Amino acid sequence: MPLRKPVAAQLLLAFVIMAALGFLSTSPGLHITDLGEVCTLLLYSGLAMSTKINSRWVLYVFLPAFLLVVFIVFYAYIFSAREHSPLMFSILAQRYYLYVLIGPIVYMLYARGWRLVDFRRVFVSAVFLTLMARVGSDIASPHSLLLSGSFGTLRLNTVYEQAYLIRRLDMTSLFSAFYFARGIFSSRNLFWAGFRLTITVLSVVLLAITVPRTLLAAAIIALVLYMVFLARPVRAKLLVILLPLYVVILWISLPQAGEMFVHTFGHDPSYTARIETSLKAWQAFSQHPLFGFGNDSVRAVSFQELFGAHFFPSDVGLLGVAFQYGLVGAILYLFFSAWLFVNLLRILWASSTRVNVEERTFLWTLFMVSSLIIIASPVQAKFVYGDGLPIAAFAWGLLMSHKHGLSTWRSKLAAAKAPPRSPQPVVGAAVGEERH
Repeated sequence: MPLRKPVAAQLLLAFVIMAALGFLSTSPGLHITDLGEVCTLLLYSGLAMSTKINSRWVLYVFLPAFLLVVFIVFYAYIFSAREHSPLMFSILAQRYYLYVLIGPIVYMLYARGWRLVDFRRVFVSAVFLTLMARVGSDIASPHSLLLSGSFGTLRLNTVYEQAYLIRRLDMTSLFSAFYFARGIFSSRNLFWAGFRLTITVLSVVLLAITVPRTLLAAAIIALVLYMVFLARPVRAKLLVILLPLYVVILWISLPQAGEMFVHTFGHDPSYTARIETSLKAWQAFSQHPLFGFGNDSVRAVSFQELFGAHFFPSDVGLLGVAFQYGLVGAILYLFFSAWLFVNLLRILWASSTRVNVEERTFLWTLFMVSSLIIIASPVQAKFVYGDGLPIAAFAWGLLMSHKHGLSTWRSKLAAAKAPPRSPQPVVGAAVGEERH
């Protein structure tokens, strides 16, 4: 199948996703992340200026960018006012949030005729190339973790930095493992089955090196929840009925689980650092509960200078979100998580008879990865920090596109049913016809 036009937009989107996921992050001199941010702005600006301005353009294109600018400037100003630091440094330090614009970019490409198959090919290709780049750089290293079979090496000081760089791709490895493992038995021939099996094994090996305990536990919980309760709408109703019982059981068993966790990991340096960070974050949050502490800047005044060298809000999940963005930010994070979960699940159910196996596998993988991020949010708020942000933005763009398609279809249906003597104009252009 030929590439969708414009081809340049497809290549730019692939590069943007790769940069957001950490492509060649082991070579900071290449400035891949910075180039990705520039490409995000270029792609968004080019598409926005060539798209017809109407109510949908305001809602799905202009408003997200405007709110993103307000968010960055507002929380940079809060930190600047609290610590009397330069405002511009705090603004520039948050430029990674430009990847939120992946959502409107996906919507605008959908309005130009792209379909789920095109988005799947771009996103999966970006994930695959990011994974292969990390594997290649590790094998080329004189202290290769893959060739040495050093599993669980994140705890070893001699290879901590190298394992940490691999850990930055944990979400990419999880996505790759979910997607290619589910597609093994639906492969067209033995070659593709073997290829998907190889990528699945490679992704699992990368996860075995860093052993991301929180993400792996969340992935297991997400799989069990899906297989038992969420595979079909009828089962989901049972989950809603039994949910209060599960909450009570979890609340009762929480103290014992906490004691077991402390007994197992109490001497782990990462655990003690997180406890220290949690105490400091809670103290600061209690002083600034509404809007939090704001966004810092490494070039001016950083959180590490204020609270200690091991203080990182991203290490304490939702508490870190509340510390940095206050109750407003924490509530918005929870609302977005619930909205994304419910709507992705609805699309997944609806896709069972409307799309082919590969597209359904892609939607299922997006749902599973988003679910495990939501489950892990109390410890790691990946939708705000790290490589979970581009995944959330991409899923958000698909949901906006789905809503666009539904509204267009309903408008056409209403116009077709209208009496001939009183024709009604179709609101908005048909899907794939909004090309300017």
